[in-house]
Amino acid sequence: MKPSMKSGSPGTTSSSSLKQSRRAALFSAWFMASAVLISIGQSGKGGLGTQVLTATQTRTAAAVTSDPVLKAMGDELDRSISELKLNDLDKPYFIQYIVYDDEDFTASSTFGALSRSSQTHQRLVHSQVRVGGYDFDNTGFTGARGSGASTGVLAQAALDDNYDALRHSLWLATDSAYKSAVETIAQKRAYTQNRTTQEDPVPDFSKEKATTTTAAKMKMQLDRTKVENQLREWSKIFRDFPAVQTSSVSYHARLNHRYIANSEGSRTLEPQLLIALQANASTQAADGMTVNISLPFSARSFDDMPSTQEVSNAIRQMAKDVTMLRTAPVLDANYSGPALLVGQAATEMFARVLAPNLTEERGPIGGRGAQSTGSALLDRMNRPVLPANISVYDDPTQMKAGDKPLIGFYKVDDQGIPAQRISLVEDGLLTNLLTSRRPSKDRIQSNGHGRGIPGRETAQISNFVVKADKDAKSYEELKQELMKLAKDERLDYGIMIKQLSGNQGSIGTPVLTYKVYVADGREELVRGATAGTLTVQSLRHIQAVGSDSFIANRLVGTQNAETATTVIAPSVILEELGLDRPSGTQQKPATLTNPYFSN
Repeated sequence: MKPSMKSGSPGTTSSSSLKQSRRAALFSAWFMASAVLISIGQSGKGGLGTQVLTATQTRTAAAVTSDPVLKAMGDELDRSISELKLNDLDKPYFIQYIVYDDEDFTASSTFGALSRSSQTHQRLVHSQVRVGGYDFDNTGFTGARGSGASTGVLAQAALDDNYDALRHSLWLATDSAYKSAVETIAQKRAYTQNRTTQEDPVPDFSKEKATTTTAAKMKMQLDRTKVENQLREWSKIFRDFPAVQTSSVSYHARLNHRYIANSEGSRTLEPQLLIALQANASTQAADGMTVNISLPFSARSFDDMPSTQEVSNAIRQMAKDVTMLRTAPVLDANYSGPALLVGQAATEMFARVLAPNLTEERGPIGGRGAQSTGSALLDRMNRPVLPANISVYDDPTQMKAGDKPLIGFYKVDDQGIPAQRISLVEDGLLTNLLTSRRPSKDRIQSNGHGRGIPGRETAQISNFVVKADKDAKSYEELKQELMKLAKDERLDYGIMIKQLSGNQGSIGTPVLTYKVYVADGREELVRGATAGTLTVQSLRHIQAVGSDSFIANRLVGTQNAETATTVIAPSVILEELGLDRPSGTQQKPATLTNPYFSN
């Protein structure tokens, strides 16, 4: 009983911060249901595809000339390029339209009862107008006061594939975007007129070849009753765990058709189905400390989701972990020493510390500060950034790793540029960076990694892979190496972290943290630890790499507007990581127990 995928159609700006915030809020609402889902790795397949949801998938290719949405976009684009001009002001040299047609189903359940269920369908249009030229245009400028650097106008549009209605929406958005563009370029020229630069100017926008690709459309149909009943059953599992105070299980399926048309000749249509399931549980220890654990799963097709039984088993294990954390001792002293990051913890660390520094995104000019340069590794090109036995690449064309499905794949990025596999680190040496259409001094062209909210696309990862080329160790060998390093540091124990979550600190919040005692290898679960800062430069001193490979499907980026990515990485031993013991007062525990368990 999975959703059916059948052929068919899917059903005034200014530079002021107020209007920009309204546009951001409109786009944010479109992504609202996926705001907090971060998938930390899955195994198995077919459960939500064979036991909970029913899906068959039949696609019909949409020709560029016959699709009413692309035709409306192309015709209004041609008219705007040839006729749009205001008095003696600049004519547009580049216009791009993006249409998002989005179908969403969201449901959640708590303690065996449905708490939310909704299904929505909406269409948004985004018009980006650039005036000036590729070398110097109205973008990449925050204003003299640093008021923001988004480009274009976002607006709602008709759901029907009505040619005239779509052109009407595009016309209004383009008119507003053009007026904003000519105003902004005038401000930018005035700002830069009396300022000199020490280096040769870098173009504001890259010239790219036209891309034409149209994937088949899909239509999502859900058996809501069956999904809702399954959520009730999953959330009912927490009735077996009296220590768990709050819990929920949520489900979100989103089918989005993204159309792109621009004045360079690109015409693309790419549907993207994303399914996300997440269980959450929390409790309070006797000292009042709150303990939280999340268990997310995500996939790009129903058949790639884990089975119903696998989800049940994972939720039950999570509830056991929360129960154990409730009575675990707190980290009793600050720690500074070697740390073994296992599985999900390793992927989360690489995603937070390494991945952002393997992208290059030249910041805007304007405001009171200097122009930002992006990556902290720019000065280390062709120099070591990782141990010699580690390599890194990013591949948006990869759909699976072995038999495990990934979610970061795409044919064209959010700027209409074809996806490319990019080797980033080879034998520990930095060889390249991911780029969008905002050029840098050394990388003028995009390599197909411009992703994010329309008008705010930046270079981002897709399927990000860290791999050990040699000298990889088993789990037991890593543990023995951790104990040896701790002993060399004259410590009684080393630290092992198996799960990280949250957004605090450079690597997140340690959830499942263990002391590994040097004397006998005993592992002791502790709670309340806070991780210190970990710099990307410190990754050169990784002490050991595991032979394992953990797959983490993650939704990341601007809150309520996340981007689907996958990170694959082995377990690693860091030379030094700081952990702080808990401090401050805690909230008092609940006075009474859950009434369900009071009899």
